[in-house]
Amino acid sequence: MADEYILGGFGQEAQMATTSAPQDGTVGEGAVLAGKVKGQNLSVLGSLEGEVHLEGRLSVGPKGRVSARVRAAEVLVEGEIEGDVRTESLTLAETAKARGTFVAKRLVVKEGAVVEGAVNPSSTGGEHAPLAGPAAVSHPAGEHGEPQ
Repeated sequence: MADEYILGGFGQEAQMATTSAPQDGTVGEGAVLAGKVKGQNLSVLGSLEGEVHLEGRLSVGPKGRVSARVRAAEVLVEGEIEGDVRTESLTLAETAKARGTFVAKRLVVKEGAVVEGAVNPSSTGGEHAPLAGPAAVSHPAGEHGEPQ
């Protein structure tokens, strides 16, 4: 059975009782957390593995790594994320590396982000559209339709 954690700004591994009071938290750089995390908002600057259930936002920093089943209202990734991610809004920054299944009503993939897996931008849509390996986003069109 996985350990359960509440959010409270920990910089090292800490086991805590689950509470219904939503809180913000941070997994600090160099910290490693494994288990089930519940809360409001979470920033991951270190490493997190397990399950994440948030009422608000999951932010994965540039050096952050998440390998988990994620359920959150919003997910912003600058580092690495792997797993099954279901959210209202998913943003993959230029430095993001994402692998897994991603279901989001709103999807933003910035130029330079790498995505491997299945993407379905609608939680009510049909089957997932698989990607054929690592994919980088193409350059947005300039004023006259040419790449920038």
